[in-house]
Amino acid sequence: MKKLVIFFFFLANGTVLGQMITAPTPLTFEANATNVDPGNFVVNWVNNTEQILVSVSLDYHSGARLSFPTTTGLSLNTGYTTWSSVSSIVFFGTRDNINTALAAMTLSMGSIKTAVRINIEVSNYDANYKYNPINKHFYKYVSSSAITYPNAKSGAAAQGSFKGKTPYLVTITSQSEQDFINTNITGSNIWIALSDAGTTIDGTWKIDAGPELGTTIKTQNGPTAGNIAGQYNNWCDGEPNGANHSEDYAVAKWNGNTCWNDLSATNSGGVSGYIVEISADFPAGSDYTGVYSSYIVHNNDMAFTLSSGNTLSTAIVSNKSNAFGGLQINDGHTYTVNSATTLNTNKLVLSGTGKIVFTDATSKWTPGTSNSTSTVVHSPTTNSEPISWQVLSTSVWSGDSFYANAPSPSSTNGYHLTPWIDSPQGWSVGANDSGQFIILNYPTPVYIAGIVTQGRQNSPQWVTKAHIDVSMNNSDWTRIYTDRALNSDQNTKVYTYFPEVQYAKYVRVTPTERYGHMTMRLGLLLKQ
Repeated sequence: MKKLVIFFFFLANGTVLGQMITAPTPLTFEANATNVDPGNFVVNWVNNTEQILVSVSLDYHSGARLSFPTTTGLSLNTGYTTWSSVSSIVFFGTRDNINTALAAMTLSMGSIKTAVRINIEVSNYDANYKYNPINKHFYKYVSSSAITYPNAKSGAAAQGSFKGKTPYLVTITSQSEQDFINTNITGSNIWIALSDAGTTIDGTWKIDAGPELGTTIKTQNGPTAGNIAGQYNNWCDGEPNGANHSEDYAVAKWNGNTCWNDLSATNSGGVSGYIVEISADFPAGSDYTGVYSSYIVHNNDMAFTLSSGNTLSTAIVSNKSNAFGGLQINDGHTYTVNSATTLNTNKLVLSGTGKIVFTDATSKWTPGTSNSTSTVVHSPTTNSEPISWQVLSTSVWSGDSFYANAPSPSSTNGYHLTPWIDSPQGWSVGANDSGQFIILNYPTPVYIAGIVTQGRQNSPQWVTKAHIDVSMNNSDWTRIYTDRALNSDQNTKVYTYFPEVQYAKYVRVTPTERYGHMTMRLGLLLKQ
């Protein structure tokens, strides 16, 4: 029987906050493992009556598949036909039925060992919109026979906000997006936001809506002529062919096929409608509202080759972000270290006939060390989905709540829980007594080289010494430093590296000495 563990986080205002999705802990699976238990995702929802849309998908893997043997009360979303042996699936139902299905979910590994990232997103179900788990966009087909292009474009924009985002006429920018539309959207000859109107040279096609507005994808008519490298084109044979701006707008699924054609704005006799697209980056600056996500990475402590190659790219290496911990070169693969290149990883595992090749005397492998090499700062400006920051429920001045994305600089009050690096203030404790602490975590275990700290941005207050501990589970802690010297002014970033890189998820800082009121800003130094 699977065990359900739910952690509750107490923030400064005393409110109990729980993640909308509770993720399982990382596990280890070997190649060819079949129908193993990947742990429980649990959807925490306010009621058991609303229909909830769920997307589950895999990354980092090579041939891994998910199966759902228990599906009572659930329905597959449009475009999905099976519950077994899938790498991506979207379905809907009520909370308890969803959690029963997630608890019964199984994972089968591919023929080589890799990391496996399981992603899950949930939101209120709306039958009008289809969710694409690859690009995380929503799509709505509007059937409108013989509609013109201008009316389709304005009609899409007039659909109204969805998940906090502005709708626009669809822009198809990849083969995977085209495949999704071909599978999930009915109708033929559907207007898309693509036009060469208003350009000096006929055949200069630009995206006409959404976040890619104004992007040129080709400079000449014809299915391949003038196509710009890196931009997606999908024209039917002989298209586009409108001379002298006679056909300046594009439709997808031409005559029921999977390609595009150009038409005049009013040549709408065979048009069946248009597609509305919703994306998290339109407008930019914030994420969806009401869409909750989580993930887990199994076999997370190191990276694995997906094929032969000479870079730590995602096409060649599974879980490249944790390559610092180790690199397993799988059977039949060759990893080549180029000239004047150093592979910085703590462990090399050669599986079967897997091998590593050093090009010459300037190509090297060295174990990783706890320094600034290949580090990034993790210091999030938000604290929901997932929860990243924790303090004692009484440990913030004035009882302020977390102020996400607070503008900086600012003299506005209410900023006493803005703990990220370069924030407008910092974390200011409620009382300068012993036992105050702040915890910052990463969504999954990761290699942590140390921390970076600052004092209060808008007043001479800082932490001069602190204890520093790490943990995998937020319960069992390992002391790294006792009374470690930290800051001596407000804004200088002090980088504190651990004696050895720690594979952990949580870091706790407990101030022991201060200048003025106890205030600090914090970030984790992650090996990437």
